[in-house]
Amino acid sequence: MIFGSLQVGVATQGGGEAAIHAVRKLAEELGNDPGKIMLKVDFSNAFNMVDRTEMLAQTYAKLPGLYKWTEFCYAQPAHLFFGDVPLSSMAGVQQGDPLGPLLFSLVLHPLAQRIVRDFPKLNLSVWYLDDGTIIGDMDDVHEVFELIAKEGPSLGLNLNVKKNEIWWPTRAEKDPFPGDVDRIGNNGVKLLGAPIGTKAFTEEFVKKKLVSLEQVCKSLREVNDAQVELGLFRGCLSYNKINHLLRTCPPPLLEQCLEKFDGHFQDMLTEILRIPSLPEDKWEHASLPTRLSGLGITQTKSVAGAAYVGSCMLTLDLVGDLLGRSDYMPDGVAELLALHEEFAGISHDLESLKERPHVQKVLSDEWHQAAFKKLKERSSTRTQNLMLAGTMAHASDWLLAPPIPGLGLHMKSDSFRMALKFRLGLPIFDRPFSCPAQGREGGSCGVEMDVYGDHAICCNHGTSRVFRHNNLRDILSHAAKAAGLSAVVVEKKNQIAGSKRKPGDITVQQYHRGFSSSAFDVTVAHPLQKKHIEVAMSEAGVVAQEAHDRKLQKSLQVCVEEGIQFVPLAWESTGGATESVHEVVRKWTNLEAARGGYSPALIRQTLYSQISCCLQRHLGQAILDRQDELPCARAL
Repeated sequence: MIFGSLQVGVATQGGGEAAIHAVRKLAEELGNDPGKIMLKVDFSNAFNMVDRTEMLAQTYAKLPGLYKWTEFCYAQPAHLFFGDVPLSSMAGVQQGDPLGPLLFSLVLHPLAQRIVRDFPKLNLSVWYLDDGTIIGDMDDVHEVFELIAKEGPSLGLNLNVKKNEIWWPTRAEKDPFPGDVDRIGNNGVKLLGAPIGTKAFTEEFVKKKLVSLEQVCKSLREVNDAQVELGLFRGCLSYNKINHLLRTCPPPLLEQCLEKFDGHFQDMLTEILRIPSLPEDKWEHASLPTRLSGLGITQTKSVAGAAYVGSCMLTLDLVGDLLGRSDYMPDGVAELLALHEEFAGISHDLESLKERPHVQKVLSDEWHQAAFKKLKERSSTRTQNLMLAGTMAHASDWLLAPPIPGLGLHMKSDSFRMALKFRLGLPIFDRPFSCPAQGREGGSCGVEMDVYGDHAICCNHGTSRVFRHNNLRDILSHAAKAAGLSAVVVEKKNQIAGSKRKPGDITVQQYHRGFSSSAFDVTVAHPLQKKHIEVAMSEAGVVAQEAHDRKLQKSLQVCVEEGIQFVPLAWESTGGATESVHEVVRKWTNLEAARGGYSPALIRQTLYSQISCCLQRHLGQAILDRQDELPCARAL
């Protein structure tokens, strides 16, 4: 490796985090020594000013296989235009060049090597691209500052003195640095996006981050599209905004801050749902991953320990190299693992975790699995079945689908919000009432509509079930035709001699060896019907499998006698399906990929998302169709 532990901004996983952990460790151990100082180095417009001659020389010396390409890109000035005035770009790396960080680091490296060679007593010297961090005795660090100021310009690296910072928990009042250097208060400093210092400094730092996040989130309501609002919030404005903070700060420093962040996330979800408040158990449900029937809005307090341990394990060896300690072990990790074992019931030791990839994901998954189990155990039978149904494969794809109307992936706000409320088990109506749906003969359904809206999804009156069935059938028919199959949608009965039955919803000729045609019959069953919600299910997919078996009992024999392969395609209204569905989807999408040259995984994911959005769109609409009509003041 060219850079070793001197530069951690290129080809170094977790390099920035390692620098933060190393500085935090030294600040804890040496913070009471006023003779120490930390210098944060900042260059003026570094990437645009780095010397290209030196860049080419360092590339030739250290990466000769890359030299020809680098020479082609940078040996001659690039021509730029300011209006009609031509300009020559003769310094720096080109913006957007993927090799830019590497080429910059090659130029900086001789200077970084000289610093550690000339000042062996430094406690730390590390660079993350153009951000340098030097810790040591004050005189040594000052001499490093002067060395950089003297030698840097020949490399195109000019110190921006006013943006250089010095800090230490017990920094002396007098120091030899120029007056323009920024002197940071002893209570803490911001390093590579993370706070290092006292608990009060950390809390104030995080508070400012939360305030700026809240200001952005206030504009979210102006989007006026529930699906887009949730997508933007979950993908851009929630847990991922502070994941770096969680990975670089010990959880005890963030306790109160995390409660405020989680409260903000809960308030934002309440706003998206347009409800007065969200009960704690429903918020806990929503914070589970989508694969565990949640909405994927992660609570920070549940993963803070996993994030910090994951970072410490990833950077363990690198931090040891930065500090020059072969026996380095991060503080507080053992205690966090003990808390994890207490909650999740799974123990880990440092040695085994050190060798495992994606430690944060492993620990977070275990924590969420335990949270799912605990929440399910203390929930009602209906909620248990609802949560199980949400864990089926592809049952949550509608929550992750991009809202593209042209692909059938967009949902109207009212039906999307209704589907969200149903998924969380929120009461939709204030009280039960008689179902107002009209039947074919003109009479209303009259069955009691429960407060959760379960009856609406399986009601035989109205058009909800027919529209859902036909929409799902048409999506599958389009997929079959895209696969190059001779698919025909069967609308009429009397397709089998001597019977009024039809073989299925979609007929495909010459599909399976031994049969003249294959009939695919679509059916959707609701897992929260009265006969099911009175008994807690032990596994997901029972209702879909029952619907699949009923179809076989009804039509398999007559189809076989006619030489027709019969394939039931059974879904649950919450989105899960039987294995026969997944087999058909895999086969059809592979055929389409072979014809069009696109990725099978991409085609398959799009189809699953279309099906999932279809089911949830009709689930929400079925409930909306049965709401009491509001009185109109202009009614005659």
